[in-house]
Amino acid sequence: MVYKVCYSTISLLLLTSVISSCAVTMAPTDASSLTTEQTTEGSSDFSSNVTFDSGEQAANDGKAIEKFVSANFSRLRSDMSVGQGEHLMTLAVLMSVEEADKEKFYTVCQNNFLSIFPSTQITEQEVIVNLRKELTRENI
Repeated sequence: MVYKVCYSTISLLLLTSVISSCAVTMAPTDASSLTTEQTTEGSSDFSSNVTFDSGEQAANDGKAIEKFVSANFSRLRSDMSVGQGEHLMTLAVLMSVEEADKEKFYTVCQNNFLSIFPSTQITEQEVIVNLRKELTRENI
């Protein structure tokens, strides 16, 4: 009888231990979803708040691009290094890259990454100048 009670108690403890160790956590998924949501909201907020008057569009385009690059510098650098990503897509839109040229734009960014970002001490304005040079060279 004592043996049966001990056996049942040990079985119950083991079962409880196994069940609790198999619990599925959603924390990593939730954190990832939250980060993606915040990034998307930030980019959407930025791009939806950019409006232009027809006479001032060229000057405002430059300011919007500079503002975007400045606000998203490290993420944009990361996207350019692999030739894809949300921030790189947003930059293509801000730079008025035609839909037919977007894949070429992404490839130029990736292939010329070291020309666009020649050092870690580069400024946002220098990145924009370097990128424009590469795009002009590639006829985009």
